[in-house]
Amino acid sequence: MPEADAPAAKVLIVEDHYATMDGLFLGLSTVPGLVVVGTAASSDEGLKQLKEHQPDIIVLDLHLPGTMGPKATIEAFRAAAGEQTKLIIFSAESRMAFIQSVLAMGVSAYLLKSERVAKVAETIQAVLAGKSGLISEEVTKTYKKITRAEMEVLTMLGRGMKYQEIAEHRVTSAATARKQCETLLLKLNLESREQLIAWAVQNGFGSVEMES
Repeated sequence: MPEADAPAAKVLIVEDHYATMDGLFLGLSTVPGLVVVGTAASSDEGLKQLKEHQPDIIVLDLHLPGTMGPKATIEAFRAAAGEQTKLIIFSAESRMAFIQSVLAMGVSAYLLKSERVAKVAETIQAVLAGKSGLISEEVTKTYKKITRAEMEVLTMLGRGMKYQEIAEHRVTSAATARKQCETLLLKLNLESREQLIAWAVQNGFGSVEMES
């Protein structure tokens, strides 16, 4: 919690679903230490308000009206914000590979739209306290189990690569690639290589690229 005499942290909400926007605005406006300085329903309006209000936190949807895709949206807001403003993504997209790509762009947190406003407020306060890489628990139950190397294997499986091809790409042996897949089967509670490939495809590994 911020100290009583500390200035309130400024929050900007960029969200094109008005019911969601209104819910966030009303909920966050009641949180001590936070003040919602603006709302926007498009990336252009959000960037305009960012320059006007210089918020500490932006709660940002990635699928907004206009010509920019998710990647370009993040790049535009990060470039306009500078280091002092932190981005919290608020999205319905739950595929792990997509979330991984977003986090790699330097956003502070990724929350699903199924989260309650109280969780959004809690995450804002955590980010203000210096934490980063925060993700909705619904995602992290699986996400945190999987290592970076295993994510690379999932990406290759999602692209249809065989054990030998994976081994050659990762400069290892086919036996090691097979062992990594067997470990993933245990972690994800799956029973066969076919199920693992299907899981990888369903979760966007090998095919997810953020639109620019």
